[in-house]
Amino acid sequence: MPLLELSDLTWQTRGTRRGLRPDPLTVASGRTAVVVASDGAEADTFTDILLGLEMPDDGQIRVGGQEITMWLPTEREIALVPAGAGLLPHLTVEQNLALAARDDLAPSFLHSRVAYMAKRMDIQGFLRSRPHELAHDERLSVALVRALCRKRPAKVMVIEDRTGHGPCHAAVSVALRTDPHLAVLVVADDRTRVASLASPSRFWEIDDVPEP
Repeated sequence: MPLLELSDLTWQTRGTRRGLRPDPLTVASGRTAVVVASDGAEADTFTDILLGLEMPDDGQIRVGGQEITMWLPTEREIALVPAGAGLLPHLTVEQNLALAARDDLAPSFLHSRVAYMAKRMDIQGFLRSRPHELAHDERLSVALVRALCRKRPAKVMVIEDRTGHGPCHAAVSVALRTDPHLAVLVVADDRTRVASLASPSRFWEIDDVPEP
């Protein structure tokens, strides 16, 4: 059984009905797949649908065999590593992680959770740094830790690759090395940028879907 499955999924982009080709999209545990959009705006719309920030017109999203299409973002076992890492620049790395992990935790538990994840990902040396002091791949590692600090553990990691930002390759490698049970889905706006990803299971493209 695939860990992530998107079947018959359709949505609207600029008044046009869009979907995935081929259909369905499936990603197994420990594997990487790539979805290629025509531009950044379309890639963002697709990512928002996965995260539950927007609803599709039709179709199903399943994680671990359970349909989650209408679930709230906080209920989904899907986490995001944004292009460019998306860290808050005025906060230290530790503060960025604590913000993601805070969900009603007592301060002592919050500190322990952040410390554990930082040690697990070997970023203890970055905790007092601010994002602009880190290299691109280091920022992505921090963004990955932040995604893994969320209250509901992730089974699927969505990693963005966007023109104008550094490549996502390091984040993909670290994600699978950290948790080999994750399914990783890269959402890109330029196929040439992700052509050299190590052993993606398959490529999907966002394309027009005829009206029913």
